Amino acid sequence: MTLEQLIEIAKEVEVADPFDWADVALDEDEAYRLMAMNLIGEDLTPEIMLATIVKLCVENLVLNVRLMKQNDSMRLQSNN
Repeated sequence: MTLEQLIEIAKEVEVADPFDWADVALDEDEAYRLMAMNLIGEDLTPEIMLATIVKLCVENLVLNVRLMKQNDSMRLQSNN
């Protein structure tokens, strides 16, 4: 798999669960390229790939819970 193919597939996955890039100080294409470059050519077994996916999903869950708490807190402050 080429670097460009990896980036293309990763971006296709984002279509199903889009990320809001508006408030992030990163260029989307650059971010995908940087992360893909870190992984391309690694000798990753299916087990390592699944473990990595699980870890990333857990990180995403934790970040989303924190954002929801922050939004709830901000909403309560604005109502007072």
